Amino acid sequence: MEARSRKRALVVGLLVTLAVSGGCDDGGSATPRAVTTSPIVGATSSPAPAVGPSYDATNLDLCRRTDLTPLADLSVRVARTDPKPPLARQGSSCLFEMRTADDHQANLLVEASSLTSAEEAGRLYTATQQVTGMTADGPIADVGEEAEGFLKRSDPGFKYTEYMLHARDANLVVKVWLAVGGDSYLPKEALAAKALTILKATFTAVPHA
Repeated sequence: MEARSRKRALVVGLLVTLAVSGGCDDGGSATPRAVTTSPIVGATSSPAPAVGPSYDATNLDLCRRTDLTPLADLSVRVARTDPKPPLARQGSSCLFEMRTADDHQANLLVEASSLTSAEEAGRLYTATQQVTGMTADGPIADVGEEAEGFLKRSDPGFKYTEYMLHARDANLVVKVWLAVGGDSYLPKEALAAKALTILKATFTAVPHA
């Protein structure tokens, strides 16, 4: 009998506890409230970072696709072309070996390299700055994320003027090197403008992956 009374008291106590937990707010009725879950502050997933353009420069026929019209006033003719791709990286290139009207050496190299990431492309861009052996000619605006020019003059038995531009956009690095020999050095501006036209056209030719 005593055990039954003790059991009844425990049941009553449990019912009272449940009623209190359903609870009143500021004297309101003690009606049970539905259990809800609130979102955890700060637990929402972050949006994926924006992905920039990704280029694929493989299998481009730059020997065929490069327009040599900008070189018309140099009176050069193409002796041979070499489509050998860039060394140890994914991409395409073409070396145009040319002769001037007075039979001096001239060369044009057009190269597009698509790296595995923008960081890898940035390292290639920086490495080119360090090993080019040419004099920096300053940054170039409105071409990719970063671009700059380089100049070199030498005398290997004739006056040889070289101008190189390279630019990076996302995972793509494009390089254009134009060198022309003669009895005198060509003005830097003449080669720089031609190299820039070819550089921009090459960027346009490389498809996004």
